[in-house]
Amino acid sequence: MKRRQFLQNSAAVTAGAVFAPYIMKGNQFKILRNEDINAIAEDNVLIIVELFGGNDGLNTIIPAYNDTYYNIRPTLNYPVENTKRFGTSDVYFNPSLVDDVHNGGLLRMMEDGRLAIVEGVGYKDPNLSHFRSEDIHLSGINSSDPKVKLLEGWLARYFHKKLPNFPLEIPEHPLSVQIGGSLSMLLKAKKGHMGISITDPEKFFELGAGLSPKEKMMPNDTNFGQEFNFNHVIAQQSEMYSKAVKEAFDKGKTMHKVDYSEGFAQQFKIISALIAGGLKTKVYFVKLSNFDSHAQQMNPDFTGQHPTLLKEMANGVSEFMDDAVQQGWSERVAGFTISEFGRRAYDNGSRGTDHGAASMQFVFGGEYVEGGYYGDKPKLEADDLDLDGNVVYQHEFRRTFTDVLTNWLGAETDDIIDLFGKEFMPIGVLKPRDCAVGDLLVSNNNNNLLVYPNPSAGNVTVSFELKEASNVDISVYNVPGFMIKKVKKGYLSAGLHKIRFNIHHTGSFILSLNCNCRRYSTKFNIAL
Repeated sequence: MKRRQFLQNSAAVTAGAVFAPYIMKGNQFKILRNEDINAIAEDNVLIIVELFGGNDGLNTIIPAYNDTYYNIRPTLNYPVENTKRFGTSDVYFNPSLVDDVHNGGLLRMMEDGRLAIVEGVGYKDPNLSHFRSEDIHLSGINSSDPKVKLLEGWLARYFHKKLPNFPLEIPEHPLSVQIGGSLSMLLKAKKGHMGISITDPEKFFELGAGLSPKEKMMPNDTNFGQEFNFNHVIAQQSEMYSKAVKEAFDKGKTMHKVDYSEGFAQQFKIISALIAGGLKTKVYFVKLSNFDSHAQQMNPDFTGQHPTLLKEMANGVSEFMDDAVQQGWSERVAGFTISEFGRRAYDNGSRGTDHGAASMQFVFGGEYVEGGYYGDKPKLEADDLDLDGNVVYQHEFRRTFTDVLTNWLGAETDDIIDLFGKEFMPIGVLKPRDCAVGDLLVSNNNNNLLVYPNPSAGNVTVSFELKEASNVDISVYNVPGFMIKKVKKGYLSAGLHKIRFNIHHTGSFILSLNCNCRRYSTKFNIAL
């Protein structure tokens, strides 16, 4: 009964109850040190914050400079004097992200260069169902076809690729930890759960202690033996992880440097304790609901459901990052928010908003986050919206995932193609920690990458000068971030290079050159 209770209450089994016994080919499993797992960056930590229900991006980062915003949201707008402006820019924060939030909230983090805003995140032909759109984001597969079953998370698939012998080889500490709830699809793969879900580390340990059977494993040549050994291994793994979590939590829970707010911020308090206590987990996942605000999203006095949720999120992130800075491990941390979609541009007459499409996204962290505003301001005129009255996306949502995979978790281009079926251009919001980032391109009149003629009729030349020999990767992407042409990948000598290529489509494009862990890019146009 104790083992059954453990399974029902914790979703803790690394291998996962979805396993079939036939995968158990041996009688023992091997424990790997986390740092020995192939190509997963050393001690980097990723925090994923899901804002479930569809966060209203237009009332999170507010287009207070745009009169159209006030025309299309007559009962659901923030006057400019009630917003919090970032310097002299046109970036205006919802006051709930700043006022009465720890350490000046997200505005202070942006002023310190530790917060980025990615505008217009979405995907082609958006699905307005909460659950299908959530599945699209968590799986990394853009398909609204009900015949296409979305059952694996993009992160779990990546971890599985780096652990080909899982579950007979597992890391000494869980690769990922979800705080609260049943395990997200993001952390599930065909071969099982690539993480654990916990609510209370103390209770988690109590349920896991003593799970390992006293009986020895049996020969694996009968159905009963396979079943028995399968459960034997699951129990051993579960007890091992319950001990690891407990030891880290007991050590780290006395090391907090800030007083965490009640509610959502308590999940960040647990994460802080586990990191400070030495748990070698790569990814933490938290979820905040419910952003589905069709009615009474905000009251006339600017209180209500949406402002309350934003304040909870802002306090959790701000307190956690201040704690990380004071404890001295903030450079190891990067995080981002996801939401299955935004809200419709127009309010709906019930002081609410309906399901929309593109929205904005926060990326936060320590010294390796390139703070700032990424993208163009949302276009709100009727001709700029889609047929449903939604803001049109600028950045394909998998671009941020590509950023964290390549710059934070050690993925290569081939990994991205395996995971998503195609290559995407990273947003450029994260810097890698594990390599030099010196400038290898010679600057000529403040221009180190030249594409000409611009515009052109399709025959294009890219010109650049390398200070020293280097491996380069030169690709062309469309504006949403899909790779459409590989221009050059390989070793080039020092000196001036001029490389010709052809584009057979009219439109705007981005040429990207990646070398020495640094990405250079420039836009150009084709008019056929």
